[in-house]
Amino acid sequence: MTAATPFWRSVYDFLEGRSRAAGLLRMLISLAFVLAVWQVLATYVVTNKLLLVPPAEVFRALAKESGNGALWTNALATVSAVAASFPVAVLIGVAIGLALASSRLLALTAGPMLTALNSVPLVALAPLFIAWLGLGFASKFVLVTIFTIFPVLVTTETGLKATDKILIEAARSFNASRWQVFTTVTLPFAVPFIVSGIRVAWARALVAIIIAEFFGSFAGFGFAILAAGQSFDTATLLAYVIMLGALGLMGSIFFEWLERRLAPWRQE
Repeated sequence: MTAATPFWRSVYDFLEGRSRAAGLLRMLISLAFVLAVWQVLATYVVTNKLLLVPPAEVFRALAKESGNGALWTNALATVSAVAASFPVAVLIGVAIGLALASSRLLALTAGPMLTALNSVPLVALAPLFIAWLGLGFASKFVLVTIFTIFPVLVTTETGLKATDKILIEAARSFNASRWQVFTTVTLPFAVPFIVSGIRVAWARALVAIIIAEFFGSFAGFGFAILAAGQSFDTATLLAYVIMLGALGLMGSIFFEWLERRLAPWRQE
């Protein structure tokens, strides 16, 4: 074993750790790798700049959009719509999931209809919602809410039904009421499922807001991406795609942190 082996092993062990420094370093390594591959592809493989441009051009386009204020206008339109509709979708999804898990009759009656609705490609209904609600905030709010409910609904119902029966019986053996069983056993057991559903729902919310802004909006990331695509401005298009990716990443990091706070036993 060479002297370098313990060093690389210590680096590997550090990167596997759960510290903030390790997480930040992993993120930087991933970012550097993606940028390197992107640069190689844009330089040697896809040389047509209508299809792909180097990272430097994208960041210049991002700086230009930021400088003229368009980035902030579009960010406000997109983020405000998602920030208003996403919590509503989560609350509705959790409530419906709780109701389905609590009543077998309701699950058997409403379950098939909810499954059918979840299977409908809502992108096909986007023009209809926009015709009903008009261009702007209202149509985006409704589309994001509907598109986002189902992952939370499904994981909430699954998590509540998956609670270990032995734990429930143990709580009942101590004369716990139904409410006490729910708050101390069933709900804590379901929390990781619910948070996982919320993380999936966050990604779907970003997809939904882009679809809504494609069909009917005068501002927003989706509007900017559509306008850049129609003018073959690949750099600006990719700049807004990167901003969407950043929103998705921030949401994922936040929900990971939330799961650690709400269900610390999952980390043990």
